[in-house]
Amino acid sequence: MAVPTRSEVEAIIAERIAADPAYRETLLADPRAVLSEVVGFDIPESVQVVLHEESLTQIHLTVPASENLSDADLELVAGGADLWASNCGVFCCDG
Repeated sequence: MAVPTRSEVEAIIAERIAADPAYRETLLADPRAVLSEVVGFDIPESVQVVLHEESLTQIHLTVPASENLSDADLELVAGGADLWASNCGVFCCDG
């Protein structure tokens, strides 16, 4: 199974919340576990998962990671890590 894109992950989560409002509480309680289940692999503990819940008066935008890799990112890539997976710390699950 291919790793879903960020847009696909957001769509999957939104569809599941629409079908089962309790899923939102599961996501809020443990976003790392939900994200891991959706993408099909464990999110490394070294990657921070940040959840932002939007409201009618507050909108969250995600700024893509810089194309300039940090030394830590270079080490991950050199070790064969998937860059999308290593950048899940900037993943934003907007509701």
